[in-house]
Order: sequence, then structure tokens, then C-alpha cells
Amino acid sequence: MTTTHEKSVSLNVHELGVILSALQSLDHGDENLIAREFGSSRALHDRLKVFYDNMDKSTVCLTYDCEPSF
Repeated sequence: MTTTHEKSVSLNVHELGVILSALQSLDHGDENLIAREFGSSRALHDRLKVFYDNMDKSTVCLTYDCEPSF
């Protein structure tokens, strides 16, 4: 049986922005919990930020009249 340790996932600029924002919003306790289980959230943030910085953000607009999806 073969196990997969990596997966390619297509994310648009909005989705990647949400993930980066969530990673920035972690408190110290959550960062430590995540680090013990999965590794550094800061390292993940930095890796994703490189991709985000190279994406086209011309369609990104701030609108505050949307409903949360959760």
C-alpha cells in the first residue's frame, strides 16, 4: 500500500489570503500546539506568503457586507 505525504492543491488568491490571515491570528498557545503536532506555523506562513506575493491581487477588494460562511 502506498501512502501520500504531499498533495497539490489549487488555491485562488482569496483562499490563500484567508489561510495567511488565520496563521497570523494564532495566539501563542495555539502556535505551540500546532508546532508539537505538525511543525512551525510561522514556517508554513512564510512559505505560503512567497506564493501569495507572486499572485495577481488586482481582483482582491475589501467588502465588509458579506456573510460569514461558517
